[in-house]
Amino acid sequence: MNFRTVDAGRGVGWVGDGWNLVKGQFGAWILLVIVYLVIEIVLQIIPFVGGIVAALISPGLVAGMFLAARYSDESKTVDLNLLFQPLMEQRTRGPLLTLGAMAIVFSILIALVLMAMLGGAVGLSEDASSADAEAMLMSGMMGIGFGGMVLMLLLVAVYSMAMWFAAPLVLFAGVAPIEAMKISFKAVLANWLPALVFGLLVIVLGVVASIPLLLGWLLLMPVLFAAMYVSYKEVFDVPAEDSVVMEQPGMASSVMKM
Repeated sequence: MNFRTVDAGRGVGWVGDGWNLVKGQFGAWILLVIVYLVIEIVLQIIPFVGGIVAALISPGLVAGMFLAARYSDESKTVDLNLLFQPLMEQRTRGPLLTLGAMAIVFSILIALVLMAMLGGAVGLSEDASSADAEAMLMSGMMGIGFGGMVLMLLLVAVYSMAMWFAAPLVLFAGVAPIEAMKISFKAVLANWLPALVFGLLVIVLGVVASIPLLLGWLLLMPVLFAAMYVSYKEVFDVPAEDSVVMEQPGMASSVMKM
């Protein structure tokens, strides 16, 4: 699937366009975010199984946010049913759950890196027997800590790039999950400058949103989800008729009964 490179300033423009998409139905968007957060938090509270389920369904819920952004873009009514529709649609449920499984694999990889770092530090401690053992241990741990931090930041960056456009590629273009991650990584890499600008702006806005007891995130998150949809639409230039998931008769009532 082809993609294009955009100017660095679009990193700011995506946020502005995201605001324009959600401001007309802000109440509905806030409801979507609240339900999304409640689901994630409740699942994380459940020991072991909850975290796995949260990781599995998270890409599906994110896809629901992208679908809501598509509806806003087409001047359609946004409602809570859109959050669950990608996971209820047979054509997209499996691929989106596969993306969730990849999130679990990534978490395991991070855990292995941490274990390797701790194992190295313990090994160094056991080998240290000279008068300078304590100094050697501290120096070694600092070196391991810096190297491990760089490695984990690199892993997080690669994974974030692979997931940025993965869910909408699966949802709207019907791309297979692994291929979607590859295309997403390449597209973000080609647009690293606007992505960097966007990321820095999100950090600044996130700090501001966190000041009033984190309540600002209820306003910021809808804008960010819509902004990511705008970035997808702009980088891939996907026409509306390419959407894979469409609202189906009876979907609203079936979701509300769950």
